[in-house]
Order: sequence, then structure tokens, then C-alpha cells
Amino acid sequence: MRNLKIFAKLTLSHSVLGLFIIITLSITFYIVLRNTLIQRSLDQLSSINILKKDLVESYFFRSQQNLEALQLEDKFSRIYSDRVRLSTTDQMSQDLADIENLCKLYNFKNLHVFDTQHRQLFSTDREMYPEGLLKEIDSAVSISPNRLRIIDATSYSPNKQVLLFYYVPILENADVVGIVLVQENFEKVEKILRETTGMGSSGESYIVGHDYTMRSSSRFFPDSLPSRISVRTDAVKSAFQQLPGQSILKDYRDVSVLSVYRNIENRDLQWVIVSEMDESEAMQPIIQLRNYFAVITLVILLLTIFTTYLLSNIIVRPVLALKEIIVTLSKGMIPEGRTLRNSTDEIGEMALAIRQLTQGLERKTLFAREIGSGNFDAPFTTLSGEDELGLSLIGMRDELRRFQEMEVRSARARAAALVEGQENERRRITKELHDGVGQMLMALRMQVDMLQSGNAWSEQIKSQIDETIAEVKRISYHVMPQAIVDFGLEAALNGLCDMVRKYSSATIDFRYIHETEHYLDFEISIAVFRIAQEGLNNMVKYAEASTVNLYVIDKADEVYFVLEDNGKGFSKDEMVNNLGSGLRNIQERATLLNGTAEIHSAPGIGTTIEVHIPIQ
Repeated sequence: MRNLKIFAKLTLSHSVLGLFIIITLSITFYIVLRNTLIQRSLDQLSSINILKKDLVESYFFRSQQNLEALQLEDKFSRIYSDRVRLSTTDQMSQDLADIENLCKLYNFKNLHVFDTQHRQLFSTDREMYPEGLLKEIDSAVSISPNRLRIIDATSYSPNKQVLLFYYVPILENADVVGIVLVQENFEKVEKILRETTGMGSSGESYIVGHDYTMRSSSRFFPDSLPSRISVRTDAVKSAFQQLPGQSILKDYRDVSVLSVYRNIENRDLQWVIVSEMDESEAMQPIIQLRNYFAVITLVILLLTIFTTYLLSNIIVRPVLALKEIIVTLSKGMIPEGRTLRNSTDEIGEMALAIRQLTQGLERKTLFAREIGSGNFDAPFTTLSGEDELGLSLIGMRDELRRFQEMEVRSARARAAALVEGQENERRRITKELHDGVGQMLMALRMQVDMLQSGNAWSEQIKSQIDETIAEVKRISYHVMPQAIVDFGLEAALNGLCDMVRKYSSATIDFRYIHETEHYLDFEISIAVFRIAQEGLNNMVKYAEASTVNLYVIDKADEVYFVLEDNGKGFSKDEMVNNLGSGLRNIQERATLLNGTAEIHSAPGIGTTIEVHIPIQ
């Protein structure tokens, strides 16, 4: 098989596959249709079985109701009394006529009157039944002799005929004084069962007694007495076990039939009714359909082989073209100028996949160039979730971006260290100014005070010393405000605003709002202070502002800072091209603390600095 050409493989595989599919579908359709037909036939038989069962039960029920009515009218009691008193011949003739009319009216076959010693007092039939039969009947009703019932006496019949009697007790003061046996005309039941409409030529319904012999005539053995036909089939056994149902099984002829069976609901009769149809007759349409399937399968198989031969030729040609393109791709080259057919079949999908692969290689080449130039935000989409080359490129981009971010963080850390060093140096200088120069000036002033006062030159020296001390304090405050260490950011900003007010004519509105009570880190406090210091210095020095608003909102998760003036402002181009070191310092300090600084300005409107610094 491995050495066969693709054309031979396609032809052979498609032919075998087509044959397999056709045979499988044919068998499947045959089984489905067979089961459907069987179920439909069983359902039809079940409907017939239920109908006949209801008709038989209704017939017996009506007969028993008629006899109960006659019993209540004391009709049988009067006949019995007349026979016991040995009435006149005319009276007897009249009674006989009445009884015969009753038999005709209610479709009874015979009527027999007995006394309690089983002596026959009257009968519409000259046949005398054996005394043993009467004793067996008497034994059957011994438990409740006062109840009207129906008795299946077929097993007691000497000639094996079907005998069905209605036992009617003759009562006087609740005592049984006589017996009336009314023989059922079973021909009426036979007529119900002989109706075979909808059951085909092999269908029949029959009744089986408790002794597993028939009670109704057999369609297949019309000359045999029913009670001589034994029926010990699975259907009858299941019905006697109170398990009505339907299935395919063997009947009393040992023929496979579709059988439906159930009990006849009568407390005196242990009978089951069975409706059956030969399986061969029920399956006749399916057998014909099976032959049609065989012919159709052969025709379709021949068409499949011919079609496969044509399709194999059509498929092989584009496959060879695809092979050349794949060989080109295997050499690492992107094929150009090759046209692949557009279709929706597998070959078309392969062509589409090759086009997508080629486009993917081009995109990956472009993406690699973008990564090399440092553009890590260049868009790129992998061919699929399992595109290893694409995922590797993305991984490389992520690694390069991570190295860049690490470099940025390193630069930020160096800048933070530089700022921290500056602040430490400023703190040291402040301490030196306060403890060194400040103390020396204070000592010098005290020495001047010890000199003779009142001289102009003495007052002038003290004034110059006071100015020098004030200047040292101002320089010291700008270098490192002690208030921010001792009293916090609000006190330091308040002092800064007071100092700016002394040296400028601008009106400064300062507000500090605490939304929550917490301790601000020195790092955040000094950064906000430096931003405010830089901003106020720019606004006083360059903006020529007359009004300055400084608002600080101390929130639970951030410090929000706004500094705005009504100065001359500047344009966006000036801000982009000539951003001073002061404004850059503001942005860098905010960035070092993972915050943001936005500067909004326009000529003649003023400048607004808005800063957000998160609190970790």
C-alpha cells in the first residue's frame, strides 16, 4: 500500500469506503425499517387484542347482569317452585315456553334446573350431564354458594367440548334451595374472535383456559376441538403470570409469530386472550425492500467506482502543484508568482493554508524587524495557538521589553538615589547652616550687643547681621524645611507660601484638605514640597501672576496636588520644545513615585500643574 501512487490510493480507498458506506447504510435502513414495521404491526395487533378483550368482557358482563335481573324478579324461583309442586301439564308447558323465550332473548344455549341433591328438575336440553360434573361444579362454588358466577366446565366435559355455565342459586330466606345452570352460547364469543380484519391471512385471536388448552376455535385447525389443542407458549405463560406484553416468539404451531397477549379480567374465569400474526407475512414488505436494496447497492457501487476514478484525476493535479510550493517553503524561501486555485474543498483549504503560512512568514519577518528597531508595541498575531515561531518571537519581544523596563527601573532607581542623595546633602547643609553659620552669626550679634550701643555704625552692623541671619534662614528653608520633619507637609507648605508672600506681590490661596488621617511618608512629603517649591518659583519668576491657588487633597490612596495661576502662560509648542528644567523636575519627581504630573497652559490664560502621587 505504501508503494502505490496517490491516484491508485485514492481510487482504491474511495471505492472501499463507498462500498462500506453503502452496505452500512443499507443494513441500517433495513434494520430501522424492519424494527419500525414490527413495532407498527405489534401496535396494530395490540389494538385488536384490546378491542377483542373488551368485547368479550363486555359480553360476559351483560350476560351476568341479565341473569342477576332475572334472579331479582324471582323468575327462577317460580320455575323451581312449580317443578317442586309438580304443576299441571299446561302450567309446565307455559313455563317451558317462557324459559325457551328467555334463552332466545338473552342468547343462552340451554337452561337446567337442579335441586340441592343434583336432581335435574327441568332442562331445555335432553342431554343429561354426568353426576360427577355437577359435583365438581358444586365443589367450585362451595366457598360462596349464594353468589352468581360463571364456570368454565370444559375440563369436565366427557367429549372435550367447550362448556361454559352461569351458576345461579335459587334462594329462599338466604338459603340455597336449588340451582340453575345456564349454558352460554359460546358461538357469540367465537364470532368476536373470528373477526380478522387488519390481521392479514395468518392473523388470529384465540382464548386459552387455565389448563393451557384452547377455548376458541383455531384458524389453522378448524376441524379440531379447541380443548384438544394444547397451548403452552411463552405468551400464554407470561399472561397467566399477570405480565401482558408483545413480542416475537413461537406459537402453538411452533411458528415464529408477532404475538400480543393479556388476561381477560373476570374473577371467575382464568383465561387469556392472544392475538398473533405470522412473522413471515408481517416481514413480506421488508423482504421485498431488502432485494431492492441489494440491486441499488450494486448500481451505486459501480457509479462510485467510476466517479472515484474521475475525482482522483481532478484531485491529483492540484496536489502536485502544492507539492512544488511546499518544497520551495522547505528551503526557507517565500514562493512568489505561483497561483493556487480558490475552492472550498480540501485542496482549496490546503492552498489557503499555504497562503496563510506565506503571509505569516512575511508578518513575522516584519515583526522581527520592528523588534530589532525597538518598537515593542508593533501589532502581531500568531497563526494559531500552537504557532511556535510566532510564540517565540512574542517571547523574545517580551524579554526585550522586560530588559528595557528593567533598564528604565534601574535608571529610575539611580535617579531616586540621586534625589535622595541631594535631599540628604541638603539636610546636611541645612544642619551646617543652622548649627554652624547660624550659631556664629548669633554669637556675633550678641557680641555687638555688648558693645556700646547708640552709635550709627553699631546699629548698622546689627541690622546687617539680622539680614544675614534672615537670609541664612531663608536659604536653609529652601534647602530643607525643618517644618516638614517636625510638623509635616501641611506646615511646610504653609511656611513656603508665607515666605513667597514676603518676597512677591502675588496673592496665594493655600488649602490643605485631609480626607483621612494617616502619616505621609517623608519621601512623598518632600516630593510634593519640592514640586510646590518649583512651581511657585516659576510662577513668581516667569509667569508674572497676581493670583496663585495651591490646593492639596490628602486622600486614603493618593495625594492630589493642584497649583494654578493667572499668569501669562505659554503655548503647547513652547512647552514641548522649550520645557525648562523646573517643569522637567516636576514631572520626574512625580514619575519616581509612580505618579503623574500634567501641565496645562495657554497664552494669556495661565498655567495649571496637576499632580497625582499614589500612596502605597
